[in-house]
Amino acid sequence: MASYVIFTDAAVDMPVEDFRKYDIRVIPMDFMLGEESISYTPDSPERDAICRRLYAAEREGKDVHTSQIPPYRYIKHWEKELKAGNDLLYIAFSSGLSTTFENAKAAAEELREKYPERQIRLVDSKAATSGQGVFVEAAGINRDEKGMDLEANAVWLEAHVPNLCHRFTVGDLNYLHKGGRVSAATALIGGMLEIKPCMIIDDEGCLQVVAKATGKKMAMRNLIKAYQQEAGIEDEVPKLIFITHSANDEDANLLAEKVRAVVDPDTRIEVMLQSPIIGAHTGPWFVSLCGWGKHRMSK
Repeated sequence: MASYVIFTDAAVDMPVEDFRKYDIRVIPMDFMLGEESISYTPDSPERDAICRRLYAAEREGKDVHTSQIPPYRYIKHWEKELKAGNDLLYIAFSSGLSTTFENAKAAAEELREKYPERQIRLVDSKAATSGQGVFVEAAGINRDEKGMDLEANAVWLEAHVPNLCHRFTVGDLNYLHKGGRVSAATALIGGMLEIKPCMIIDDEGCLQVVAKATGKKMAMRNLIKAYQQEAGIEDEVPKLIFITHSANDEDANLLAEKVRAVVDPDTRIEVMLQSPIIGAHTGPWFVSLCGWGKHRMSK
């Protein structure tokens, strides 16, 4: 049986050492910081420096823009593995937030014609940042620790997409307004009243506002309460919680401390900076809590 390689993209967030542990390959993504174009991968040793630079620039009011992964970039990275006789499993950034998944499908179709003997499996995570990271890490565990073949792993992942739970809050509603998520009036009033929206990535992989909190402390309480409501799944899943933030370390570490007090003591909790690919749209003062649950945190 041919071996297979696991790929994901740079919208993912997981510990740098885990990319190496499970040999996860990453398709780079680009963003513009002012007039400078930066190619980003979260497994780079420069990752934290790039992230902190981005969030410092956002706090100074500088513009940041991202771009999709073009099909030719997938082909460039995938073809060398196919030539080497390896099959591919690609876990994608949510199709509800980007057209990147459609570009990946176009690239896969072209490569399947050229390499009909090879398998290329694409899985839409309906996730981003640390939620995508929890998902990718599970794929690595399935392959390397449980011995799942390519098809079994892909089927497991697709079945567990609904169990991947995301909750997050942002500090500046203006970034959501720029992305069309809230109106200009809501952003203005919210800023004046310090309203912190609590948001999820829903079953379609899209953003939804599910609650509003007045102040940071209440927003944090909402994140933890939602996790407790959704935690627990009968099927075997890795005991992982990933917390990401946009260079607001104090908030993220406080959230981790409070989460540790209410979860199974065997749960692994990791705190990390959020990918600039997502941070360009959420802005600074973002914090998220992602893990496995009975279903997506949709209420």
